[in-house]
Amino acid sequence: MSLSLEHLQHLIGGYTRIGLSATVSPLEKIANFLVGYEYGTPRDCLIVDVNYLKELDIEVLSPVDDIVVAYREETRLDMYRLVDDLIVEHETTLIFTNTRIGTESLVYNLKKMFPENYNSNNIMAHHSSLSKELRLEAENKLKEGSLRTVVSFTSLELGIDIGYIDLVILINSPKSVSRTLQRIGRSGHRLHEKSKGKIIVTDRDDLVECSILLKMLKKVELIR
Repeated sequence: MSLSLEHLQHLIGGYTRIGLSATVSPLEKIANFLVGYEYGTPRDCLIVDVNYLKELDIEVLSPVDDIVVAYREETRLDMYRLVDDLIVEHETTLIFTNTRIGTESLVYNLKKMFPENYNSNNIMAHHSSLSKELRLEAENKLKEGSLRTVVSFTSLELGIDIGYIDLVILINSPKSVSRTLQRIGRSGHRLHEKSKGKIIVTDRDDLVECSILLKMLKKVELIR
């Protein structure tokens, strides 16, 4: 693309290049790359740096009172009940799992356990192993606001306009601070709204890991 822009500059000249990004850094080097060079000197450009840190509302939740002594099946069933409660309390919920199998399993079990709340019209899965048509259907229904929840693996983390989400649920640890921010940042895309997320843990190791993730987020003052 950069080479094509330089060809266009040579042919017509005098056009304006505009670059937009929420994540690129360092700005000066990216700006120079965008506008290009004229005889070894960077072309003039204006950099507008809008340094805005969105407020986050993140909690780590256990589905049982004592995750150390609870039986695995008890924890699993209570996890689904907790997820259902959270979905019902919100308008549109985006759920992330750590595997494609986990995504399909979550959709299937929510439909099975709470048939009065979930059906093929208001809950869908979204991951890279699904057909393009099914993924587009889920994305379009999200934009239209006709889905109560979508369950994803990684395919909805970034780069796709999915409309308004008011809650993101992470099932188990996302394994990194940046991924936590990326996923939870998909919610609250309205002026002055917080990005709201719940991390649900299902064993003590996960509880420790997610608690440390939350502490690291607070340490860098991204949660206010």
